[in-house]
Amino acid sequence: MTPPAGTTTTAQPSADQQPPFFPAPRTCPFGVPEQYTEFREAGGLHRVTIWDGTQHWLATRYEDIRAVLTDPRFSADVRHPDFPLVHSNQREHEGGLFLRLDDPEHARLRGMLTREFSVRWTRAMSDRLLAITDELIDAMLAAGGPADFVRDFALPLPSRAICVILGVPYEDHELFQRHADAATDLDMSHEERARANAEAFAYYSELVERKRREPGDDMVSRLLADHTGPDGFAPEQLPVLVAILVGAGHETTANMLSLGTLALLLDPDQRELLCNRPELAPSAAEEMLRYWGIVSTDPRRVAVEDAEVGGQPIRKGEAVIVSLVAGNRDPRAFGADADRVDITRNARSHMAFGFGTHQCLGQNLARVELQIAWPRLFERVPRLRLAVAPEELPFKTNAIVYGLKSLPVTW
Repeated sequence: MTPPAGTTTTAQPSADQQPPFFPAPRTCPFGVPEQYTEFREAGGLHRVTIWDGTQHWLATRYEDIRAVLTDPRFSADVRHPDFPLVHSNQREHEGGLFLRLDDPEHARLRGMLTREFSVRWTRAMSDRLLAITDELIDAMLAAGGPADFVRDFALPLPSRAICVILGVPYEDHELFQRHADAATDLDMSHEERARANAEAFAYYSELVERKRREPGDDMVSRLLADHTGPDGFAPEQLPVLVAILVGAGHETTANMLSLGTLALLLDPDQRELLCNRPELAPSAAEEMLRYWGIVSTDPRRVAVEDAEVGGQPIRKGEAVIVSLVAGNRDPRAFGADADRVDITRNARSHMAFGFGTHQCLGQNLARVELQIAWPRLFERVPRLRLAVAPEELPFKTNAIVYGLKSLPVTW
């Protein structure tokens, strides 16, 4: 029985019961893991177990997640000894990077990166993004179906965009996409991930040095000119920073493009609505971001002071993990039909990009890419359809970022 609205009940497993493993698999590829829905509807915070056997709190309600992500008593610093690491390489790879620091240092360094990801800057890229979209559609149509939408459209569009911004050669896309896959694959061993990180560091170190010698009109060159040294980004951190920006700049958007396209292919009413009313592209993008909630393992925080969330006392040193997909499907925030796609919904308050000061740096770019891609795609390829049965689609079942390994389509 579900408690009345506003009631808080915190689940404590019995002494002989191990808290469920996090992250849990999606038993339905279109749904929230059942355990998280049960937790959310029960209310309160719940204990979960992560890869290293440690146990932490899990927040699944929309209001509880926002509370955690805006409370300065919760730290994002992976160097904290009690931080709930996503995998065994995280501390050594990300420790000290701006996205894993707390304010005010996080805000100071983040401010050095925001220019190319501002609303004004990303909107100014619209014509270029539309041209890239058309080029990719032209290539798919020329080759003829069936095509792998992930390989032929969803990956190249954001990859080419982030390469333009950062100054990374797109001809190296197979290399940096392999790095991104390694960074997000939870099935990789510590040694495999360490080798991939070392390979990525070598590649981006060479790129940074090349930009130092021959600067261009790009973000890496700007950072080298204006924001390195004692008050900026440490030289040894810049290659890691660029690697993360490249990976985050294409991996998440590529998964959103393929998952959102799948949702529209399976829901002809929503697809027709978008085709007939292309002005709905912004709300369609927000709704897809809300519905899919593709970041499966983050954000995570550790309490640096005693706090309380959802009626649950959190002691200093205890950690809280949040489930964005559960929060984004919370009926208290998005209505009783939160488990279905409605591109007319006002979903802008979703947390697909996180919440608070650490929310995704590249969210404006992702929004523009999604808003341009879907209307143009269905305008130019109105007969686009799946080339396989939905149950044959290969989903990424154990990854930091949820998505499709491939999406066979034809027309």
